[in-house]
Amino acid sequence: MIVPADDQSLVALCDNYDDLSQFVHLACPTPEVTRRVLDKSCTLQIARGCGIRVPKTLLISSSKQLFELTSDLPFPWILKPAKKEIREEEMKSVRIASADEMRKRLLSNLEFNPPMLLQEHCPGVGVGVEVLMHEGEAVAVFQHRRLKEYPFTGGFSVSAISERPDPSLVEQSLLLLRTVGWEGPAMVEFKVESQTREAVLMEINGRYWGTISLPIMAGLDFPWYYWQILHGEKTEIPAQYAVNARWRWTAGHLHRFHGLIIAARNNKTARTALLRSSARDMFAQQDALFTVNDPMPAIFDIFQTLAYLAAYDLRSLRERVKLWPQLG
Repeated sequence: MIVPADDQSLVALCDNYDDLSQFVHLACPTPEVTRRVLDKSCTLQIARGCGIRVPKTLLISSSKQLFELTSDLPFPWILKPAKKEIREEEMKSVRIASADEMRKRLLSNLEFNPPMLLQEHCPGVGVGVEVLMHEGEAVAVFQHRRLKEYPFTGGFSVSAISERPDPSLVEQSLLLLRTVGWEGPAMVEFKVESQTREAVLMEINGRYWGTISLPIMAGLDFPWYYWQILHGEKTEIPAQYAVNARWRWTAGHLHRFHGLIIAARNNKTARTALLRSSARDMFAQQDALFTVNDPMPAIFDIFQTLAYLAAYDLRSLRERVKLWPQLG
C-alpha cells in the first residue's frame, strides 16, 4: 500500500494511478475525485454550490492583472497557486500587504503558469476539521485550532490545540467531502473570525495533514483506523478524545523565531510577536515527533533545521560583506 504524505506525492499517485494500482493499493481516491481537491478553483466552486462561504477569489494569469487590480481589491492580498502540483516552492501562499510591496516583489511582466489565485485576506484563526470518510460516512472526526504559524503572517502550524468539534463546521465539512466524493482521510481548513465566529473555507487537504500526531496524542489514531478499514478489520473508535491537548513542531518554532528576528527590524507586528514569544511555546506542549522509544526523528529534524538556519545566516553575512566596499 502506498500512502501519500503530502500534496506532491498525491499528485504523483494521481498521475500514475492506472499503472501503480495494478501492483499496490493506493490509499487515495480515483484521479477524477482527487483532482477536485488538488484544483483549488474547483474546490471553491463546489463549496459555493454547497452554500459554504469562501473568500472573494480571482484567477490571475499574469502580474499585469495584479497591477490593474490595486484600486479594486482592498489589501492585504493572498496570492497562492490555483493547483497543487509537483513544484519546488518554499511557501504555499504569499501575503501582499500593499501596492508598494507588490511592486517590490513582483515584476510587471511576470506570467503565471499555471495560474494563481488572488484572494481577499480573511481575518481570524485557522481551524482544521479532520475526517476519515468511508463509503460516504464519517468514521472519525477531530478538530484543532492553530496557535502559532510559520511564517507569522500566516502559513502552516507550528503549534496547535485540540478542540471539541464545532457542529456547524463538521456539517459543512461532511457536505463538501460528500459532494466531492472523497474517501479516506482529509482535513477541511477554515478561517474562523474570533468575535463573530463566522467561518470561511480555505481548502481541503486530501491526505494526512501536518498536525496528524495531535489527534493521535489526543486519542484518535487516524492512520490505524484507516489501515483497519482497508484490511476489512473492525475499528474501535472512542466516542471522545482529549480536548485542549497542546501540540508543537519544534523545528517549525525555530524557523518561526528566526523569521521573527529578521523581520522585527522593519515590522512592528513581528516585533510584537517576538516579544510575546515565551518558553511556554517551546516546552509546555507535546512535541510532534519526539517519543522516548524513538527519539531520533525529532533530534534529526532539529539538527537539520539548525544547520539550515546557520547556513542561511552565513550566506546573508557574506552578501553583506560584499556590499561593504560599496556602502563605504
